[in-house]
Amino acid sequence: MSILSSSRVLSLRLGPGEDLVETLSTALDDVGADGAAVVCAIGSLEFLKYAVVRIDETGVPRYTSVLEEVGAIEITSLQGHLGRDDDSQPAVHLHGTFALADGAVRAGHVYGARALVTVEITLLVSDQLRWQRRQELYKHGKHMPILLPQERFDS
Repeated sequence: MSILSSSRVLSLRLGPGEDLVETLSTALDDVGADGAAVVCAIGSLEFLKYAVVRIDETGVPRYTSVLEEVGAIEITSLQGHLGRDDDSQPAVHLHGTFALADGAVRAGHVYGARALVTVEITLLVSDQLRWQRRQELYKHGKHMPILLPQERFDS
């Protein structure tokens, strides 16, 4: 096991209409990081795109088609990692639970979201760790996209 200990805290606030995934991607670029973890997030959304995982007929986990919610949506939990793909573009992997205006709960993998009033997020950013987007071979020759933690080596 490797333990990496260099990190910094980055706090963000999104205002009305700001895109969650775009803001997190920009933040990663702005601080020149290759890895971060969402440690806290609260706020409200006006729009949410998400999916949930299901096991397909071959036994392979797959996400459902993307689902959308519009209206007043409260973030009750949001966690995830930020990393890079093979082209060094930001990669965001978020999961969360959300309360709709009528109290119904939605949860799953977040593809997109926009702030309603505010979204406050705290990130733990590592200078020694990168999360690298990869395709991992799973069952029956199927590949799954993952973020893989790696030690960061600067040239």
